[in-house]
Amino acid sequence: MARLDWTTFLATHPQAHLLAGHVPEPNAAVLKRLRRLMQALIDGEAPAGDYATAIVRRRDITEIQCGFADRSDAERVGARLRAKSVPPSGEWLSERILRLDERTEVALEDTTGGAKTAGAKRTARHALADHGRA
Repeated sequence: MARLDWTTFLATHPQAHLLAGHVPEPNAAVLKRLRRLMQALIDGEAPAGDYATAIVRRRDITEIQCGFADRSDAERVGARLRAKSVPPSGEWLSERILRLDERTEVALEDTTGGAKTAGAKRTARHALADHGRA
């Protein structure tokens, strides 16, 4: 249906479905890129209901969170990414989690048809690796 901003989505759909991608080595450029790739994947799935994405930082955890109004949209995108179902925390009707690492980033690029050159892909991967060394 429509991509909403996170605040509007939560206000409109207080009990929705969550797909959370843990980013083990976050930096601003990687987070923005992963969020764009997740949005492209969701848009490509032509969701039946509203959805939103956000970069969420809590204590030692940084995630790309995707909220879905429609359970089947969350299940379909989650299945594409091999996300695991976990018991809902109470804030969500259902929850799925995955790890958004370099391997997943490459798979997202391939799935969404990311029109990047090999050099740009290598640069993004090195940004992940270099961040881990810092």
